[in-house]
Amino acid sequence: MVRKSRSDARERILDAALAVADRVGAAHLTLDAVASEAGVSKGGLLYHFASKDLLLKGVVEHHMDQHRSDLEIAEAMFPPHPGGYLQAFVHAQRQGMEAKLHGPQATQSFIAAAVNTPELMESPRRYAQTHVERLRKLGPDFVDALLVTLAFDGLFFGDAFEMLDLSASERQAVIDALQARAADLAARHTA
Repeated sequence: MVRKSRSDARERILDAALAVADRVGAAHLTLDAVASEAGVSKGGLLYHFASKDLLLKGVVEHHMDQHRSDLEIAEAMFPPHPGGYLQAFVHAQRQGMEAKLHGPQATQSFIAAAVNTPELMESPRRYAQTHVERLRKLGPDFVDALLVTLAFDGLFFGDAFEMLDLSASERQAVIDALQARAADLAARHTA
C-alpha cells in the first residue's frame, strides 16, 4: 500500500471540506464530517487544521492559490503589459467558470461564513486590491477594463446565488463579448 504524503492528505481534507459544504453549508460543516469524507482520522485533520475556522481559512486560501495559479498560467499566454494582464485575467476567469469546481451551495455557504468570520476575506481582499492596481495601469481604459472584470464577478455571483437564468448560448455570448472587449482594450496597450 502506498502512503499518501501530508500534502496529499491536506488536499483531500480541503476537497472534502468543499464537498461537505456543498451538501450542508459551511456553517453546518463539522470536523468529523470532513475527516470522514477525506478518509482521515479526526486527529489527522487536526494535524493540518487545528480548528474549524482554520479549516475554512484553508479552503479560502486553497481557492485563492488556485485562482492565482490559473492567472499565472494565463499570463504566460499574453503579452507582458497591462492589456495582456486584462486578457489573462479574462482567460483565467473563463477557465474557472468552465471548470465549476464546486456547486452554488458551497460558494453561498463560504460567503455566509465570511460574513461571520471577516478574517476569511483577508486574502481575497488583498488579491482584489492588487488586481485593481494592475488595471489602473491601463490609464484612461481603467474604467472599461474594470467593468469587464466586474461583469465576471456578476456572472460568478449570479451562478453562486442561482439568480441568472441564462441559456448556455446566452452565457457563451456574454463571455465571448467580454473576451472581445478585453482584446480590444489590450490592443490599445501593445507596449
